[in-house]
Amino acid sequence: MADNAAVKAAFDKFDADNNGLITYEELEAVFTGIGGFASKEDLRKIIESVDEDNDGCINFQEFLALSMKLQSSSTEDNLKKLFSGMDADGDRFLTKEELSAGMSKFLGREPTAEQLENALKQLDVNQDGKVSYKEFADSFLCKLHTILIDQ
Repeated sequence: MADNAAVKAAFDKFDADNNGLITYEELEAVFTGIGGFASKEDLRKIIESVDEDNDGCINFQEFLALSMKLQSSSTEDNLKKLFSGMDADGDRFLTKEELSAGMSKFLGREPTAEQLENALKQLDVNQDGKVSYKEFADSFLCKLHTILIDQ
């Protein structure tokens, strides 16, 4: 079961204007902040996957349901698939080059140097120059990408 206080804190990071809704623009701003790691269509799919009231936004209850979905075993399986698909040499670490190639698949184009640096900065928690599976799997934004695998 998700810790509601932690989920609320995460929700508040997305809800920039504090109106109780995460809009497409707010979701896009978070993704852009970590390197634009999703296409506009992917962001729409994320919202649509949990938007129960069809208002085009994510409210806290929908975000809570999303958080619980992201803690499921299918999410873990999809994270493993996503990571291993990017881990070209199979060493269970993503280098800058492997991360760039993985981002290219999602973006449909090469990431800019700034996008790549932002993504690496967000994901490489221990700052050793590579992203471990744990760092990758612990990222809420990487977990969001697993929604796209299920669709």
